[in-house]
Formats: sequence, structure tokens, C-alpha cells
Amino acid sequence: MQTNIHVGRLLKEFDLQTVGEHKDIKMVRLGLAVKRYLSQKSQTDFIYYVAFGKTAEMLSQYANQKGMPIELHFNIQSSHYQTTDGQSKYQTTNVITSFMPLATGNHDKSVVTEDETVIANDESDEDVLQGLAGLVADDLEIR
Repeated sequence: MQTNIHVGRLLKEFDLQTVGEHKDIKMVRLGLAVKRYLSQKSQTDFIYYVAFGKTAEMLSQYANQKGMPIELHFNIQSSHYQTTDGQSKYQTTNVITSFMPLATGNHDKSVVTEDETVIANDESDEDVLQGLAGLVADDLEIR
């Protein structure tokens, strides 16, 4: 069993789509800017996800605002396929299973800049690293 959680900010608003043979499956594709707190430089990963069904509908309704902080729970699914020209391809997809908007009323605390870094006004990397400085392995809880 796998459990994956990312907390970050939505890169942009997304569209609710209908897919499938009968166009009866709701789907959204979205991107999240996830900050690396344990690095000396302020680095951000841009990670993309997909959600289906009721989860997609709820995301579209309650968490569809650029810059909104959100917590995503997801599964990593891998697939192997062949293209029409015979090439073998491998792909992984992050499929959202649940989410929690972390909106505080001010969604403009984060700006995606031209060099693709996220600047957050609430807490600096130095503050986070200083808070982690005295921790030892016994202080960390593994869930």
C-alpha cells in the first residue's frame, strides 16, 4: 500500500473535462508547485496530477484558484505501452485520491516567477531550517 501527500500551490486554474468512450467520466489535470524545504536554496518542484469522478468534480468546485494552497493525497500508477511506430514507453501518473484546500483568505502570498521559483511571504527557508536544526532521528515520527 502506498500513501503519498504533497502540499503546495496550484499553478493555474484547470478545466473539468469529460472523457471515456461514452464521455461519462469527469477528469481534471492540474499542476502543483511544491517547495523543497530541506534544501539550502529555495527550490520548487512542479508536479502534475490527474483526478477522476467525484474527486475531479469536487476539486473543480472547491479548489480551482491559481495560487491556492492545497494538500493532495495520491497514488503513483505506472503503465507500459507501445506507440504506433513500435516504440516501448513507460509512464507514471499521479492519481489524486483525496484533497484538502488550505485556503486562508489571501491567495496572493505566492507568485510563480519567470525562472519557475515560488516565493512565499509567510515563512523563509532559513526559518524552517533553523527550526529543524536541533532534531535528531529519534524526534522524527514515521507514519
